[in-house]
Amino acid sequence: AVIGQGRVEASPLVMASIAATVKNGKFEQPVLVPDAVREKFRAPRDLDPKVAADLRDLMRATVTSGSGHALKDLPGLPHAKTGTAEYGTDNPPRTHAWMIGYQGSSDLAWAVLLEDGGSGGSDAGPVAARFLRNLA
Repeated sequence: AVIGQGRVEASPLVMASIAATVKNGKFEQPVLVPDAVREKFRAPRDLDPKVAADLRDLMRATVTSGSGHALKDLPGLPHAKTGTAEYGTDNPPRTHAWMIGYQGSSDLAWAVLLEDGGSGGSDAGPVAARFLRNLA
């Protein structure tokens, strides 16, 4: 339910901050402008180091052997989490496609949201892969 299932909603910026928190083991306020002041937005505590390490392993496994396979051959050790959020009353329900992640070799965290866009791995994944390829 965290990424938009039913009535729960989160913005792509918030979801990218979740990926950054996993990477860093602590919350970092997302910024749209580099060098913005961050100190006043510090989280009250860091992630438990074991929890952060486990989440990093799981996000890497999503890429190497799971639904994030669209990123598998990209450089920079991408880590990702996919999501397919159902909404509405249609049968079958309509879906939003999500993928969040970070590059293990940089300070980049990102989120892809395709509203009414299918599934996270097969639809948001290729969009994320194109985005990351264009950074190189």
